[in-house]
Amino acid sequence: MRVPPTVVGVVVMILVSVAPGCTYPAAQNNEVSTLRQQVESLQQEAGELRETVTRLSYNTASGGGVNLKMMPDPKSGEPTVPLAELFSFDRNHAICRVETNPQAFKMPTYKMGEVVVGPHQFFMSMVATSIEQYKVTTDPNGSRRVMMRGGLDCATEVGQAEVTIGSRTAAEHATYKIEAVDGGAGGGAAGDSFAFTVFFDPKEAPVNYAIFGPEFTFTGELVEGEVTIVDPHQ
Repeated sequence: MRVPPTVVGVVVMILVSVAPGCTYPAAQNNEVSTLRQQVESLQQEAGELRETVTRLSYNTASGGGVNLKMMPDPKSGEPTVPLAELFSFDRNHAICRVETNPQAFKMPTYKMGEVVVGPHQFFMSMVATSIEQYKVTTDPNGSRRVMMRGGLDCATEVGQAEVTIGSRTAAEHATYKIEAVDGGAGGGAAGDSFAFTVFFDPKEAPVNYAIFGPEFTFTGELVEGEVTIVDPHQ
């Protein structure tokens, strides 16, 4: 942080005024005292500004939108069924959610083979419960990137003709890694992206482990929304 010239001038005046062996009338002593108070006030103000800048730098990335992924068609097996994942994040929260599926699709699972999910029978919600790592960097091409790690609660429900797997309300604990990229103004068309990788433990998250396996990345084509990242080191 550059020190304003006025502050430098005030400090020099004080140093000269209090040099050893110098004596001054009472009026000048009062002036020196006033200048000292001004310097102390400016130093306090500078410290408060530094603290404000530090706090602001903690939240340098945020975003929200819709990732669209194509799921396998129940009959052809071709990835032609759209499934929208909503996401939102900043320094203090992260969410990824699928409210429902308008169309039926075939879903490959980790432990149960392929299952056919009927219309409006799929729900998934991931909500970060802790953010233990938060790192912003700039890629060689100028894009900004944030990586976040921590713990989350994940609730998944997969409905079939005669059985429902999981629950919308019974969440399981897991850990995660988020990578979001800001390619510039314009959202996905400009290179923005959001990927939510979750690590499921078979003991802590048996339902989600059976569906998604030990590691699964929730992402897709960013069709709506924006990711904004500022690298405080640039």
